[in-house]
Parts: sequence; structure tokens; C-alpha cells
Amino acid sequence: MGLLQYTSNEMFSSTELIRKSKSIFDKLNKNEIEKAIVLRDGKPGIILLDFNFYEQIMNEYLSLKNEMPSNKKEIKKEILIEKIEVINKDTASKKEELNDISIEDEQNEFSFDSDLTKDKPEPLKEFWD
Repeated sequence: MGLLQYTSNEMFSSTELIRKSKSIFDKLNKNEIEKAIVLRDGKPGIILLDFNFYEQIMNEYLSLKNEMPSNKKEIKKEILIEKIEVINKDTASKKEELNDISIEDEQNEFSFDSDLTKDKPEPLKEFWD
């Protein structure tokens, strides 16, 4: 059954459904038509299906519905694993950068108080000079 596809022999007005309901139901039961589209004001309003056909559709739907969550869980799990791997790589590269910086600082032996702690004697200047 195609989605939203129907032929002219499957379309019936609501008045025709009232007058010929037995013949329409018989066509559905004998599989002469797959579905009956009931039109109201020229627009599709209701679909009538044979009950056995409806059961088949519902069984297929339920089996597909039961399969989907496990697939979604697996996909989400794979995405999370990939994100964790990317984060771990970024973290490792940042750690390496920090180690390189600290090694460079130790080699330069930079000190903030090196020139500040030494007092240089300067001659006193007179206020008026």
C-alpha cells in the first residue's frame, strides 16, 4: 500500500458509503480493493481497511518499533565514545603543552625578585639641585 495513494475505484462519497456500505465492505473483504477512501466535501476524510490487513500493518509497525530503540542506543553510544576520544586527545595535547612550558621556565631560571632585592647605593640629591 503506497502512502497517500489511492485509485478512483477506492474513493467513495460519504453518501455513497451510507447507501452502498455492504458492497464496499464486501470489496474490502474479498481484496478487490485494498482500502476505501471516504470523501467528505470532495476531500479524503476516512480510510477503511480490511481488519486482517490492519493487523499486518500493526504487526510490522510494532516489530520495527521494537528494533529502533536498540539501534538508536548503539548509535548514541558510538557517538559518545567518539566524543570522549576527541576530548582525551585534546587533554593529552594540552598536558604536553603545559609540560613544555614548565620545562622552558626551569631552563631560563627566571626570577621576579632578581633585580629588586639588590639595593644600589645612589648619592642623595639635595632638594634644591
